[in-house]
This record gives sequence, C-alpha cells and structure tokens, in this order.
Amino acid sequence: MATPDRRPRNLNRLMLSSPRKYHPYSKQIRKGANEAFDRIYACVYGHCAGDAIGLLTETLSKSDARKRYREVYKNLEYIHKKIVSDIHRRKWLIGEWTDESDMMILILRTIIMNKGEVKPHYFARCLMEWSEKGFPELDDVCGNGICPQIKAVISHSQFSEEPEKAAEILWRDSGKLTATNSALSRTAILGTLHYNAIGTVIKNTLDICNITHPDPRCQASCVALTTTIALLVQKNERQIKKSGSYDVEAVVDESFTYASKILVTYAEVKELKRAMHPSSLKELKLDEPGKANYTYKTLGAGFWALRQKDFREAIQDVVLEGGDSDANAAVAGALLGCKLGLGAIPRSWRENLAHKEWLDTLMDRYFDIHEGRHLKRETTL
Repeated sequence: MATPDRRPRNLNRLMLSSPRKYHPYSKQIRKGANEAFDRIYACVYGHCAGDAIGLLTETLSKSDARKRYREVYKNLEYIHKKIVSDIHRRKWLIGEWTDESDMMILILRTIIMNKGEVKPHYFARCLMEWSEKGFPELDDVCGNGICPQIKAVISHSQFSEEPEKAAEILWRDSGKLTATNSALSRTAILGTLHYNAIGTVIKNTLDICNITHPDPRCQASCVALTTTIALLVQKNERQIKKSGSYDVEAVVDESFTYASKILVTYAEVKELKRAMHPSSLKELKLDEPGKANYTYKTLGAGFWALRQKDFREAIQDVVLEGGDSDANAAVAGALLGCKLGLGAIPRSWRENLAHKEWLDTLMDRYFDIHEGRHLKRETTL
C-alpha cells in the first residue's frame, strides 16, 4: 500500500527536545547488573538495526537481491539503500527502521507510560493513533508501511472498544487462514519485561498478539520468540555450557515446550517445531511469492540466526534472501543481539540509526522501570 513519504527530520530539534543524561544502562553498570541490561539493550538495538538494514531488500526476490547488491553484499550499510531507490524504500530515511520497529516501540511506550505494566487496550489506542500520525516528534505524517491485516483490524468498527473481538471477526471471515508476521515482528520487547517470570511473559505476549492476530500460529510464534529472549536474558545455569556460552538447543527446547502448548493438533506442533529448527535459510523460501509474510517464515529466519555466531554475517544472509526481509531481519537481530550482546552489533549499524538519540531516551526510561522494580524487590527482602 502506498503511503506518503516521511518528511525530513529536524534532528537538532529532536536532540534538544529529548536530552540524554546518561548512557542507557550506565546506572545499572554502577550497580554491577550490566550483563542482563546489555542483553536487553542489544535485543532492542538488534531489532531496529536488522529492520533498517532489511529494508534494503524488502519485497525483492532472492535472485534480484543478490544481483542488485552483488558489489557490497558482504558489507551492507544503510547508505546502500541508494542502490535500489524505488518508491517503497523512499518512504524511509537512510538508516531508519520501518513499521516493524515502530510497533515494537509502541509496546515499549505502553510499558513506560503504564509504569511497567502491559495494558493491551492502551496499546490498541496507541496503534490507532500511530497509524494516523506516526510519531509526530519524528515529523511523521502517518504510520508508514502499515500492513493490510493490521490496517483492516484497526479500521473495524469495533476495534476502538473491543479490539480482540474485531481481530477475531476478521480472522474468522478469512477462513481462519490469516497468519501474517506483523504480530511477531513487534513482540520481542515483551521478552525483556518480567524476564524472570515466564508465565507473565507468556500472558503479556498473548494479550498483545490478540489485539490484531488471534491465529494460534501467530500466538505460538510470538510466545516462542519472547520466551526465548526471556531465557537468554536470564542466562540460567541449566542452559549454559561449561565454556560459559549458551546451550542454544536447550534454550530452544524449553521455548518450544511453552509455545507448542498453544497448538492443538500434531500437524500444528510439527510445523512449529520445523520453524524453530530450520536446517538452512534456503529451506525457508523466504521470498516465496504470496507467502513471504507468513509468520513461520519470519520465525524460522529468527531461529536460524539465533544459532549463528557473527551478527553482521547472519543478518546479511537473512537480508539477501529477500522477501519480507525487514521483518525477518528484525526478529533475527533481536534474538542474535540478545544472545551475543551489544558489542556484536556492527558499530556503524548502531551509530547510524536515524533516530538513535530518541531511541536511547526511551531506553533510559525503560531501564529506570527495571531498576525501580529491582530496588523495590531488594527493599521487600
């Protein structure tokens, strides 16, 4: 769907309106709790960086993506968006993330504005407002790139009062066939909140998913992602090898246990397991015509990336598969960033994000919530 181009940002005005007082997790470093916060920060930054670099090949076929970027495919940067400067890519600035991260940030802001609580109907109202205005402080004119399913749901007459019912009605009208990836590609942040309480992570995940995506495959995908992120942030001894690195298969197995409980039939569980255990990117057919935005394709890209060791190489491999590459790389970036930490994300991808200062300010406030909860627990003890 064609949407108006975003107008140029006045970044000087933006920086003045949201000054940064400290590094996003400097206070936690002083408290000696930096490791978990580094993984949370890397999850969010990995998501946004993956999204922004994924825009380079979004909607392209695998063969076209590799042909267009053949000269730079081993060292992709945001500036390379100029190589394919079509009407779709011109909707966003160089280094700007897309609607995938915009909607994740809507969840983040919902958490911040409700002092650490996840309120689905508050998120639904934010989603409606964002679709009309975007983020005004970034000079948006609308929610750019909004997918047809979300647009249909929020346009339903019942959405403002009963968003879950509106989503359910449209899903049933589709023959219960609609299982797109736009719930999955916004949900990673929920794995970083209450990460020590998996039951709460699952509840929050399902509450937010059901606002637009009631299909069990979407629910299972979202739970698989957020519980994996929660387990990575926990870094529980039972999932750590003697070398100190993650036992990724142990993490994935536990996450699969949680996500599979949402499904009913053996065939459904088998499909989820296949998505969480891809043998290669090739088998996922990420650029498959008419199916590129299927939730299990994006989930598969994310769990393939989780098993890799180099952030840049993994994200570039995902991006060069084409298809819905911004969503695929966002989920892949969130998972692999959380696993490897902030330092693994290429510095140029971190530093050259179009709205880095604005995002850092939001993360400051998010970490304040985490820190406040930690202090309260200490006081109680």
